Amino acid sequence: MCNKALIKTVKEIQNQDMSHFNELYGEFEKLLRYYERKLGYDDAGQELTLFLIELIYGLDTDKFKPDDTETLKRYIAVSVRNQYILLSKRNQRYILSCNELYDNLGHYCLEPEDGISISEGLKLLSERQRLAVAYRYIYGFSDAEIADMLSVSRQAVNRLETRGLAVLREYYLG
Repeated sequence: MCNKALIKTVKEIQNQDMSHFNELYGEFEKLLRYYERKLGYDDAGQELTLFLIELIYGLDTDKFKPDDTETLKRYIAVSVRNQYILLSKRNQRYILSCNELYDNLGHYCLEPEDGISISEGLKLLSERQRLAVAYRYIYGFSDAEIADMLSVSRQAVNRLETRGLAVLREYYLG
């Protein structure tokens, strides 16, 4: 699809005419499916599709010439690739955090039947502490990302995590 046709389609979508979205999606479906398979988790396809929609709605089509080149198509493809890279890094942080969490918990379990119930310890934390600990060690978000989600400073996130982990250590280690 050349710039001229793609700009027209994007503008129609931006004007709330979603009947053209399937046409646009068809142009990038193969690329989206490829990155979805590479990411390898359940919601990857939905996250990439949502990113594509947000990208289209925020796109300034005036920056592209309405000619027969495919610069807009390449711009969208590169943006999708960059989102894939971002999601891939986030997924890697999540996996590392989960492995670290499970490794640390494994030291305190003598037998499988003696396994620690994480949910019991998390009930002792305040809502914000629970969110800060979960976002960090389960989902792998950075202090800055958690601060944005909780609408607090990075220092406050650090304090929430520190206090939450102290409560958990006291509960599990006595």
